[in-house]
Amino acid sequence: MSGGISDRATLDAVDGNRFTGHGADFIRFLQNTRSLLQSASLDDPQSIRMHFGKSTRDNLAEISQHLRDLQCTDEQVAVDTRAAAERRRGGDSDADDLAEVAENLKTLANEVFQLRTLAIAAAVVMVVMAALPVLRRWRILQRRRAKRHNTTYETPYKWNGRETGGMLIDINCFGTKLRHATGAPLPQGSDIEIAICNQWIAGTVMWGNAHYSGVQFGKSISLSAVEQVRASSQAAETQNGAPKDAA
Repeated sequence: MSGGISDRATLDAVDGNRFTGHGADFIRFLQNTRSLLQSASLDDPQSIRMHFGKSTRDNLAEISQHLRDLQCTDEQVAVDTRAAAERRRGGDSDADDLAEVAENLKTLANEVFQLRTLAIAAAVVMVVMAALPVLRRWRILQRRRAKRHNTTYETPYKWNGRETGGMLIDINCFGTKLRHATGAPLPQGSDIEIAICNQWIAGTVMWGNAHYSGVQFGKSISLSAVEQVRASSQAAETQNGAPKDAA
């Protein structure tokens, strides 16, 4: 019920404004009531104690006085009663309701189809249409950057102040799988630099074992660099139709 009472309807009902006087007091009363409904729990009566602070109690006292001031006199009640009876006798209530609905729809249509509203809607549609191809290309690019490519790229790497030879087993724009020197595992979390396309690329060891380490680049490399690594990878020598190091 509280959600169905608008501030505008409340101000119209009490013939006030939202800034001063009894109109502002009634708006504050509605806000306080909604706050109470959101915070109170039927399972915990104590949950309402914090709601009734001094400002809330003062507002309730003001509302109590306003309600007495706004109470209809017997003469006003009699006038409204007679008017309602005349409407029931002489009017088609369905027609009156339809007329009111039609008027409300007309007002709504005037608000919705203002030139400014149409211009904003057209601008939003144009922005969305322009952005869709860009977003589509971005998604394709992200998939390409994340795709891992198998390689046999022999290259040096630096760790702990020493330069050692290794091989990149696979690579994408964000990291690589490094086959490091035998017997020299790289601790997880270590900083490392790997020579890729004549540049030293900084990275961090994310995982490792006795033979391999997963390295995440500190800054992603370009797709062209990944393609250069693939192009320069030499095919593994074979013996009897199997890779040389198959064993």
